[in-house]
Amino acid sequence: MKVPAARTRSLALQRLTKGANLDGYITLCPLEQRYLSGVDLSAGEAVFLITPRNSYCVTKAMLASKMGSAPWLRVHLASLGGLLEAALKLAHDKGLKRVGFDGALVTLSQGEKLLRAGCVRKDDFLVPLRKPKAADELKKIARACRIASQAFAEVRPQIKTGMTEEDVRVLLACAMIKRGAESVPFNIVCFGENTADVHHTPDKKRKLKAGEAVLTDFGCFYEGYCSDMTRSWWHGPKEPAEYTRVRKLVQRAHAAGVKVLRAGIAAGDADKAARDVIAAQGLGEYFIHTTGHAIGLYVHEAPVLRAKSREIVPENAVVTIEPGVYFAGKWGVRIEDSFLVTKTGRKKLTH
Repeated sequence: MKVPAARTRSLALQRLTKGANLDGYITLCPLEQRYLSGVDLSAGEAVFLITPRNSYCVTKAMLASKMGSAPWLRVHLASLGGLLEAALKLAHDKGLKRVGFDGALVTLSQGEKLLRAGCVRKDDFLVPLRKPKAADELKKIARACRIASQAFAEVRPQIKTGMTEEDVRVLLACAMIKRGAESVPFNIVCFGENTADVHHTPDKKRKLKAGEAVLTDFGCFYEGYCSDMTRSWWHGPKEPAEYTRVRKLVQRAHAAGVKVLRAGIAAGDADKAARDVIAAQGLGEYFIHTTGHAIGLYVHEAPVLRAKSREIVPENAVVTIEPGVYFAGKWGVRIEDSFLVTKTGRKKLTH
C-alpha cells in the first residue's frame, strides 16, 4: 500500500524530533498541520503533538470525523477553547519533558502558556523538512503557477485606459478563482508612479492613463500551495526610451539570476548574479529588495535569495527570481517567475 505523502512528512518530523533530543513538538499552525496531515484546518481547530514515536491531534468532537483522512494522527478530544491546555496535559501525561514549539507561529499568550509549561522555543523547526518539496507538493505548486499564468493571459488584453487598479485586481482574482484557485492571498496592481511602490495596495480610484507604466504582482493558492509572478509593461504605443532601457536591464538581470540557479548553490549566488547586472549600469541603489524567495505553503519561505546568504538551495525547492528597479514618484519595473530547482538547473513554472 502506498504511504500518503503527509504520513511520510509526519514520520520525518518524528525522526527530526528525536534527532533534536526533543520528547515532542507542538504546533498550532494550520499550515504546518496541513503539511503533516493533508487536512485543511483553520486556526483554533486543532493542536498537533508529534513525538518520536507517535503523532497526536487534539481537537473538538465536531472535527473528529474530519481527521479520519489522516488515521496516523491519534485523535484526543478537548472542550471548546481548551485545545492548547488539553495538548499540554497530554504531553504531561505521556511524561514528555522537553517539548519544542515555533515561537513565530503562536500568539503572545500561547507562547507564554507553552513556556510556563516548560516547553522550549525551536523556531523554524520544520524548515529543513519543508525546503525540498515532495512530488505531491510540486504538483500543487505547478498547478497554482499554471492557474496564475493562464489568468494573466486572459486578463492582460482586457486592461484598458480608464480602468482602476482595483478593476484589474478583481479581474485577475476572478480569473484565478474560476480556474480552480482556492484563494488569492495577494494581488498587486499598480499604475504609473505606484509601480515604484514594491508592495502597493491597489487603489479603487486610481485610473490607468494612456502612456504610463503598469505592474502586476499576483498569485494564488491551490490545495494549500501558492504561486507567485510579476509582469511589468508600458501601457500605450510610445514606450519611453528610458523605460525600455530599464525594462531590458531588468530582463537581463532576471536571466542572469536564472542562469546560475541549480541545486547546491548558495542563495546569495543567485542574488549576486542578478544584482551585479543592475549595479554595473549604475542602478544598484534602485534595486531595493532581495532577488527572490522560496514558495510553498507560504508565499515567502526559506531559502531567501538575499545578498551574501550562504544558505544552500536544495533540489526540489521552488524559488522566485524577481529583480527590479524603482524610481520613487516615477515608475518601477519588476519581472518575476517561479522555478523548480533541479540537480542540473531549473524548470520554469510561470509563463
